[in-house]
Amino acid sequence: MDLPHVMNEEAAGVPLSGLAAACGATLTGDHAGDATVTSALIVEPGEPYEAVPGTLVLAVGARGPAAVTAVTMAASAGAAAVAIRLAAGAPGVPDALRAVAEALGVPVIALPADVRWERVEAELRRAREKGTAERRTTVPHYRADLFSLAQTVATLTFGVVSIEDSAHRVLAYAGPGEEADEPRRQSILGRHCPEPYLALLREAGVYRRIRAGGEVVAVEARPDRDMRRRRVIGVGAGGRPLCTIWVQEGSRPLAAGTDDALRGAARLAAPQLIDHYYEGDAAARLASRADLAHSLLTGRFNSGALAAHLGIDPSSAASVVAFDLREAPGPGDTSEDTARREARRSEAAEIIAVHAASARRDTLVAQACGQIYAMLPAPAAAGPQAPADDDAVLVRWATEVVTALRLHLRTPVQAVVAGTARSLEDIPRVKLRGHHALEIMTRVPQTPVGTHDALTASLMVRDVLRLLEGHGEIRHAALESLTAHDAEQGTRLADSLLRYLDAFGDVTGAARTLNIHPNTLRYRVRRAAALTGLDLDDPEHRLAAMLQLRLGRDGGAAPSDPFPVG
Repeated sequence: MDLPHVMNEEAAGVPLSGLAAACGATLTGDHAGDATVTSALIVEPGEPYEAVPGTLVLAVGARGPAAVTAVTMAASAGAAAVAIRLAAGAPGVPDALRAVAEALGVPVIALPADVRWERVEAELRRAREKGTAERRTTVPHYRADLFSLAQTVATLTFGVVSIEDSAHRVLAYAGPGEEADEPRRQSILGRHCPEPYLALLREAGVYRRIRAGGEVVAVEARPDRDMRRRRVIGVGAGGRPLCTIWVQEGSRPLAAGTDDALRGAARLAAPQLIDHYYEGDAAARLASRADLAHSLLTGRFNSGALAAHLGIDPSSAASVVAFDLREAPGPGDTSEDTARREARRSEAAEIIAVHAASARRDTLVAQACGQIYAMLPAPAAAGPQAPADDDAVLVRWATEVVTALRLHLRTPVQAVVAGTARSLEDIPRVKLRGHHALEIMTRVPQTPVGTHDALTASLMVRDVLRLLEGHGEIRHAALESLTAHDAEQGTRLADSLLRYLDAFGDVTGAARTLNIHPNTLRYRVRRAAALTGLDLDDPEHRLAAMLQLRLGRDGGAAPSDPFPVG
């Protein structure tokens, strides 16, 4: 019995032409209309990968020369096709991209700028599920990507692999069929584990040990039952068992890294099995996760319920990093401009999510009010009372992400390390810190990444100015007169005095920022002091002048916080 052959039969190919039509995309390349795909793989520009047959590569962020490179790499990796997103306003597929696609025989789906990557994956899964449902009536629902995972584990362990749900139904399997022992053969043929075999495992306490620890459990051989040795690990989420992954020893001993392979497979299988419980509707699963992440971020969802859903300890610490593409809407923007910004923000969120997942498991990425927030739970090994992440580590990570975003999206992206929430329910408060810090960061567009701690003084001054703005009765009348004098006479006495105070009395440095001679600045400061009666040797006079003059220059008004806590 050739298990991989059966796997390919179950993983029905989706016509590329139909997928392109569903996404409103352009299809190019020789014989593109005859091509089919079975799975999707998100890849960033320059990222090395290996593709299984039937893979559609989603080349996130690949435009221009990077798109040509993505097609070349896909051909080398054995991918079936490549999807790229056209730049906004692009008339069609660039000639260079069309030429390389035809030369290498790799079809290309060129998506409009406003089509999200999630839609491509959702359309592919929907078409694949529809095709599979039409061919089978009694076979339980399962996913082709679980078969791919099973095949990978079989390759790494030299064993016969099966993935079974909590009802002991076989969802996927791989490995040399002729090496399967009798219990495994019956399980695969019947798509359900035979009861005598289950009773034997229960008697040995295997399932109890799986539920207890989440570690790899060894099951010894039973020659009297024609059962070879095997190893198994359980997969769960939020205390709910999702599946088990089994590796049965074949004609040669299991590989030394079998336990590590099972642990890695369990981590990868969890989101796929959650998708399985959504009946294969990837769009529903992604929307649900995005909604939950947004609600956690804004404090509108019970953090304990979300933690249970994702299998995270609600008392876990989590670092928050905020990103802004710095693409503010303009007064003449059209609905097309808004859609283009939203598409670019979605693309940025995907890139951030890829980087976040590689840095930490169980990460969440959510968009909110034009910004993007990455929530990185503390490593599980650190425990719920894990110390706060070192800002330097998070700054290095955020800098890598901002560099990638600026390269791929060509926008002046900025990020702020907002800090670490000591528990999930504290995330909205830390998120607000990031939101406010990003407001301050607009003053230094040349700085890619900042930290809330480093911006604390600026935030405090801004908050004081907001308080002052709300109390018009607290004003220094002479300073108001000085500002009025400048407006009437066309002078810059108030601004010069503020620059002098900001420079802590450094006349040369302050004059340089005003592009005037130091003696000119000295004259302006003396004139301002004479007109207002300020005693610049008095620290309270200096502080009052700095605050009121900053209020006139910077203002303190700001929209109400979009995510109030509580």
